[in-house]
Amino acid sequence: MNWYNFIFSEKKSHQLQRHLVFWLLWWIYFTVSYFHYEQTGLNNNVEFEPWKLPFFIKTTLLLFIHIISCYLFINWLMPKYLFKEKYAALVTGIFILGLLVLFSSYFMHKTILPAVNAAFNYNPVIENPDIWWTSITSGLLSAPKVTSAAAAIKLLKRWWLQQKEKERLEKEKLIADLQLLKTQMHPEFLFSSLKNICELAEKKENNKSANLLLKLADVLSYILYESENHLVSLDKEIGVIKDYLVVEKTRLGSKLELDVAIKGSPGKRMIIPLLLFSVIENIFSQINDKNSETNWLNLEIQIEETGISMKIIYGKTNEPLLEGVIETKMTKLIKQLDFFYPDNYELKTTIEPDMMMISLIITMDEVLNEKTNAFYKPEPIAYATV
Repeated sequence: MNWYNFIFSEKKSHQLQRHLVFWLLWWIYFTVSYFHYEQTGLNNNVEFEPWKLPFFIKTTLLLFIHIISCYLFINWLMPKYLFKEKYAALVTGIFILGLLVLFSSYFMHKTILPAVNAAFNYNPVIENPDIWWTSITSGLLSAPKVTSAAAAIKLLKRWWLQQKEKERLEKEKLIADLQLLKTQMHPEFLFSSLKNICELAEKKENNKSANLLLKLADVLSYILYESENHLVSLDKEIGVIKDYLVVEKTRLGSKLELDVAIKGSPGKRMIIPLLLFSVIENIFSQINDKNSETNWLNLEIQIEETGISMKIIYGKTNEPLLEGVIETKMTKLIKQLDFFYPDNYELKTTIEPDMMMISLIITMDEVLNEKTNAFYKPEPIAYATV
């Protein structure tokens, strides 16, 4: 059994174990602090009551008062009033519970504990005549201590579970977003590419149409199938970017000025699938081939030992609506980078009226790859039972 199951599991065996440990620790503290300090502290001589059978029976009976009051508070008052922000009812419930603890403790010291002593012909070391004060000390002052400790544990676990649930939902949303990239190919790109292929075929430029069709097939295959992997080789990611640029250049023709520079060797480096590709595809979704002006894009990818840097500068129209689209897409990119490359990336964007520059630097190593694989592994269930 690991610590997670011990703390959070809702199995009866795990629940019983952690509750037994909790109450055993409290029983030790209570017996020492109450019987050995509160009672022997009435005089200057420190005398310890013998740990015999009557002693265990009496401490256990007093422990029942603490147990009942504790579970009434954390399992009834907290869910019914505290979590629902009914504070007036909560204060009333605490007051009533305090009275019940006080009178229960008084009844225990007045009737039950003397009966236990008489049954075993047992004489305590110290007889305390002030039953009310003893009842207050052992009940009204001790029960809130253990109840507060249990409530603090429950609140901390509740907060932790809420954070884990929030992280799980964000993780599922991010994975869904990554999968959604497979269906977010710009429709105009697909239809125009197929139209260009048909036009080339009609002109009997079979070599060009066949080559373009193969590259389009490679792009679609990568999006549909390679993206299922947790990590892909950097070489494949850059390769599909090249194919995509060829298809887009063919689609736009003279309406696009394209300058691409890729430096360095990918080697065996791995990367999140579609991460770099989605940046390029988002840019082309903003390029309008119906403009009279020529679109332009400069792309530079630098592969180094420590990672990869990508710099993109492209022209855009000065449309207010487009600014919001760009901001939305960049926010989505930042979320992906924060999840997969936290503190290991640098993203800078510069937006001008007629152009935009994106600079992305990612640090890559084996540790990050292991974290990425762990991201997709199913986590232990965050149990709701506390």
